[in-house]
Amino acid sequence: MNNKIIGIIPARYNSSRFLGKLLFKIGSKTLLQHTYENAKKCHILDDLIIATEDEIIFQEAQKFNAKCVMTNKSANGTERIIDVLKNNKEIQSSSIIINLQGDHPRIDKKTIEETINILKNDTDAKVSTAVTRINYEEAKSPNTVKCVFDNNQNALYFSRSLIPFAKNEKDISYYYHIGIYAYKTSFLFDLEKMPQTSLQKSEDLEQLKIMEHGYKIKVAIVDDAPVGVDVFEDVKKVEKILCQ
Repeated sequence: MNNKIIGIIPARYNSSRFLGKLLFKIGSKTLLQHTYENAKKCHILDDLIIATEDEIIFQEAQKFNAKCVMTNKSANGTERIIDVLKNNKEIQSSSIIINLQGDHPRIDKKTIEETINILKNDTDAKVSTAVTRINYEEAKSPNTVKCVFDNNQNALYFSRSLIPFAKNEKDISYYYHIGIYAYKTSFLFDLEKMPQTSLQKSEDLEQLKIMEHGYKIKVAIVDDAPVGVDVFEDVKKVEKILCQ
């Protein structure tokens, strides 16, 4: 095994809530190109790959000279990353693979770095992610995934519900889960074999499967709230950031 760190951006055309959103142009560039070029600024990454099952995404990636590989049709981004890993020997000897969301075009490079470093510094951990502090009004939404963690920054639980419960919400810090994951490369082969779990299916949160199978997830606490594009209405928020 070498110490290389590989970034992979799972990208698909058929987004259920916003068809073709990664090809939507914001200014002169597609959302996908904005995301890729932003991630390239993170010099801790030794390589950056777009992984897609759609030829139209592949063609777009070629236009801005991104490294892109075709995958089988997959149910989620993690499965797409595992597909890339299994079919590309040159990255199988890497130490860490980080999953970057294609619809988060301005995630701070420090968030990427801190998510990787907290995993590198814990020999027992297999996975890491990132959270940022939010207020009570933001935390109330079931679309906002929250995380609670222990004093060693190991995740205790993720939920769409409001966690932790508090008699007075002013006494509590709420943390929004940023959808970024770093994996020890060898662990991804184990993750592929893990069956779905009850809490994972109940909350519709894949990371719970990892915890239910007994593995810990390290949590980097960052000062970053990356704006993503989930639905068409999010475009204007992202335009203000990208085109300012």
